[in-house]
Amino acid sequence: MIEAAHATFIQSGVAISVATCGPARVCHVVRGIGCKLVGERVAVFVPVPASTGLLADVAANGRIAVVFCQPSTNRTLQLKGRDACTIAAAPIDAAIRARQLDAFVLEVEPEGFPEAMVRPRFDYPPEQVVTLAFTPCEAYTQTPGPDAGAPLAL
Repeated sequence: MIEAAHATFIQSGVAISVATCGPARVCHVVRGIGCKLVGERVAVFVPVPASTGLLADVAANGRIAVVFCQPSTNRTLQLKGRDACTIAAAPIDAAIRARQLDAFVLEVEPEGFPEAMVRPRFDYPPEQVVTLAFTPCEAYTQTPGPDAGAPLAL
């Protein structure tokens, strides 16, 4: 189970990168467009148009790595799972994505990324979004510095 501080962080409107690897050891990386917790599982939202290879990898082996980063501080957390799968969208998901996108815009605007540039890259209609859920089996701090790569307790 993810500790409360990490659960809050990953749902706070941070930058999300979702990565998988297929049978030929080819990596696929997609920007996540939000995150929620479903019981003890982490669910990340990814845009379907950019996720063909990633979704094929998840179907083939269920392995996933997700990195959550706060751009203004570089605070970074990585979670890995072995049981990723697609799950049905919930009625609340669009509101969760909208809230996290609003928070992300506020986070990156001071870093020089205007809303007019950010919002179109992360705002997808519900029919173009898929939800991937996984049980974290590994967690690491990836914040730059001497503790980068250190395992975290789940």
